[in-house]
Amino acid sequence: MSQPSKDAQAAKDLEQAIEKAKEVAADIRQAADDLAVANTVLDTHLSEQARTREVDQALDHQGAVEKTLTKSAETLDQVNNALDKAAAPAPHG
Repeated sequence: MSQPSKDAQAAKDLEQAIEKAKEVAADIRQAADDLAVANTVLDTHLSEQARTREVDQALDHQGAVEKTLTKSAETLDQVNNALDKAAAPAPHG
């Protein structure tokens, strides 16, 4: 395989990886949003009598997981943006 062919294939592979990473970031963001909704519903509708220390700990943990997912999605977005810039063809002048 000639060098231009290798470069073209590498660029194509990089573009596919970037697109897949963007899909993963969107999935992570959606999971964080879904978790936030579930946490809010549980926190709002669980009666005081039904709440135990374990339930409160689980709700707190769920909130922490949501924040971690959100932060991970944001970091992945930053990585994807950097990869997009690196993969963009250089302007010819």
